Amino acid sequence: MQPAQLSLLPERVPAPPSELASQLPPPIAQAAAAILTRLIIQAAQPGPPAGPATPAPAPAGATDREVSGGE
Repeated sequence: MQPAQLSLLPERVPAPPSELASQLPPPIAQAAAAILTRLIIQAAQPGPPAGPATPAPAPAGATDREVSGGE
């Protein structure tokens, strides 16, 4: 009996990203490039991550209550 090698890696190596990107239709490739550019710019800016300027309002009828620890 011969030992079998188990692997989670595919037998074929996937194509490099540059080859995959060239197969996309131009409008989709441009949109993907714009999204990636925006993400890189946001990640490079110092400070807290971008988010809503003000916190979301509490639901109607919500009040501040202390939460019990189950004691």
